[in-house]
Parts: sequence; C-alpha cells; structure tokens
Amino acid sequence: MRTTVPAAFSLAFTGPEGPYTIQFEPTDEWDGVIDVSIGGLTMRWHVVEADQEDTGAVVLGGMTSGSEPLWSDQYWFELRFSDAPPLIRYWGDQVIWREDHAA
Repeated sequence: MRTTVPAAFSLAFTGPEGPYTIQFEPTDEWDGVIDVSIGGLTMRWHVVEADQEDTGAVVLGGMTSGSEPLWSDQYWFELRFSDAPPLIRYWGDQVIWREDHAA
C-alpha cells in the first residue's frame, strides 16, 4: 500500500564496486531523492514510490538515473531500509540484477 516517505537518513552499503553511502532526503510527503556515489560516479536517484508492506516494512523505489556510464543501463531500485540488514535490490526486465547489503 502506498505510504509517505520517511525522514532523511543515510546508510552504507557494499557492492561489487566497493563500499558506498546513500543519502535519502524527502522532497515532500510522497517523494524524495537519493544521492549516491558508486565506483566514482555521483548520481541522484528520484524516489517515486513508497510502499508499506503487510509486515510494516516501508520500501522506496525509483530508477537509477545516471547509472549508464557505470552499468551500461538503468535499473529499478528497491531500497529496503527497514530489513535486517537493509538492502537495495536492483531490477532489470522484472528480474533481480543484483542485491547490495548494508555494510
């Protein structure tokens, strides 16, 4: 079910390119942006979906805008920040491309 986005937060993750930190900042009640630098590439991803699952977990989603120079594509991201440990799932063509876990 659609829900409002949380307050600003940051989390550290580890992926194939090494460690990186995401900074989430709400832009209003329903949307926000994530600033991230992966493999030396700085990007700003727009959060266009915030859903609350039956378990109470809030999941933020959007596209990895600007990731083409790094990954040769854009992916849908699913930021599961209330999971233990938090993770980001990257989806391509309805298939999980990769998962990065919080450091």
